[in-house]
Amino acid sequence: MSKKTYQTNEVVSCVDEGEDGAMLYNPDKDDTVILNPSGRSIWALLSSPRTLNDIASSLVAAYPCITQEQARKDAEQFLQSLVPDFVTTSTDEH
Repeated sequence: MSKKTYQTNEVVSCVDEGEDGAMLYNPDKDDTVILNPSGRSIWALLSSPRTLNDIASSLVAAYPCITQEQARKDAEQFLQSLVPDFVTTSTDEH
């Protein structure tokens, strides 16, 4: 069985904007993305490889008013908006 993980692209820099979120910059693509606070918290998790379920569980812990299913859906949508320029993926075969 394979397990897909997500991790920050090592060339991307992140400028923390405090309560406003963060700004990501990819110098290879000369592209910038603005993250809201929940996006910033997901970005922080991605300093090491994480599965979609890992990320969703962290969101539920931070925002107890959302369900695991909603957190997973939101995280997947967020990640897909950042792959491949800002977030990389890998698949481990087990």
